[in-house]
Amino acid sequence: MEPEAQNMIDRIFKGAQESAESIVDQARKSAEIILERQRELARQKAMEEVHSMLKIHENRIKSIRETVFAEARRKADWMILSEKNNAIASVLEKVEKKLESFAQSKEYVPILEGLIVNAGVALGGGKLQVQLNERDSSLPLSLNTLAKTITEKTGTKTQLEISKEKIEAVGGAIVKRIDGKILVDNTFEAIIKRSEKNLRLKIAEILFK
Repeated sequence: MEPEAQNMIDRIFKGAQESAESIVDQARKSAEIILERQRELARQKAMEEVHSMLKIHENRIKSIRETVFAEARRKADWMILSEKNNAIASVLEKVEKKLESFAQSKEYVPILEGLIVNAGVALGGGKLQVQLNERDSSLPLSLNTLAKTITEKTGTKTQLEISKEKIEAVGGAIVKRIDGKILVDNTFEAIIKRSEKNLRLKIAEILFK
């Protein structure tokens, strides 16, 4: 082969080799860039998944914490309410005991007579029976005077008699018509029960203001 031809072939081969090496080198660089991008995307995706999982766990922890705190608040509120109710009940119990003591005092008789008159007026007068407890049945009540007062207030002639039937009460009286169909319960217990809601509110205002 002629030297010129050989030189030409060598140059072509060398050029092709250099071109191939350049292409391979460029391809390798491109591959590395793509690979690095894929790695970066993978890292970002992994971080996003980690953040997402952390967020989920954080939300769960927050939800659990709020649930626990809410339950604790409910229990605390219930305990406070329970203690308030106990305090109010204690005051009402003391009121009942004071009324029991009052029912044995000299000031009690006029109060009892007033309760009988109020009940008689509420019934509209007429023939009425007065029910008392065992102790009060022996008290010197002015039934004629009480009947006269009821008559004046109602305009209906009134007669009062003590019933032989005794009641279980701290004090006060039950007054009913002679036929027993209508009655007014003015015992201390009934009065407290009728007024309990207002009493509880007033006691609460005094205790917890």
